[in-house]
Amino acid sequence: MNLIELLKSKNLYLATAESLTGGLVAAGICNITGASQAFKGGIITYTKKAKCELLGLNQNDIDTYGVYSEETAIAMAKGVKAELGVDAAIATTGVAGPNCDESVDPGTVYFSFIIGDKVFSECKFFSGDRNSIRALAASYAIDKMTEILSEM
Repeated sequence: MNLIELLKSKNLYLATAESLTGGLVAAGICNITGASQAFKGGIITYTKKAKCELLGLNQNDIDTYGVYSEETAIAMAKGVKAELGVDAAIATTGVAGPNCDESVDPGTVYFSFIIGDKVFSECKFFSGDRNSIRALAASYAIDKMTEILSEM
């Protein structure tokens, strides 16, 4: 089953919180037939300020853990889940490049996946140019959420 079929079979609605992927995860989900039956929407927060204002992140936490961190990805997923009132969320944050940022290498991407009260997170590294990294990260996010849901 694809992501939308799995969400529908479990009577779940999904939302996304994206930074480096800039809406590519949401666009990929919307490419799946029937997406409107299980995907509520997404929030793109490309700046620290937007993460705080739109997703309710705490600036002190961002300063402590870094904007590119597991903690920030989890907070983003929790924030979009609460803001859009959904059962499941995907969040992405990281560095697409071409340069390091906050001492984080290009290609480093932090993901968080939430289903109900279960939180999954991980860091992955992708190679390629800026747009390749963004596309690979978006595709991975959709595939990983599909995998998690299929195992539940």
